[in-house]
Amino acid sequence: MALTTCYECEAKISDQAAACPNCGAPQQTVEDNVATKSAAHELVRVVVGFVVVSFILTFGLNWLSQGEPPNPFEMVTDLLRQMDFEVGDLDCESIHDEIIALSKEQVIQNSGVTMQALVNISTESQSPKEAYCIGRATWSNGTNSRVEYSKTYRDGGAWFEFQELMF
Repeated sequence: MALTTCYECEAKISDQAAACPNCGAPQQTVEDNVATKSAAHELVRVVVGFVVVSFILTFGLNWLSQGEPPNPFEMVTDLLRQMDFEVGDLDCESIHDEIIALSKEQVIQNSGVTMQALVNISTESQSPKEAYCIGRATWSNGTNSRVEYSKTYRDGGAWFEFQELMF
């Protein structure tokens, strides 16, 4: 038997006491602490298990209905949308028109030359919040160049960037 301190009146009491003899405050025993931690761990395991099972079922059902394995990025994005998280259409092809419009807004900085077309070459990274891509741009002066472009959701809005790359 060891002594512990009552959380209410700070008197020294036995760690086996169910209540403080000084103030009557109920005391939590070691067994109660273990039971509380065990219940919290069990809840976390159940929630994680539910998310994993939902992901596997969604993956499997999509695969069966489409006849081909679905894109894991699209599946995660769909799950986040169902949970009311802010996600956008963040694949390289879907942001082309927005990047071209951004180029036209910056026409003065580009000496009057604007982007006319954009073709994706590779996807550097993609997540429900951001897409970084490399593409080939066709400009209004007839030249072509490689560009790096991105769209990121942050601070409640969408942020676009593009820059020319050296060959």
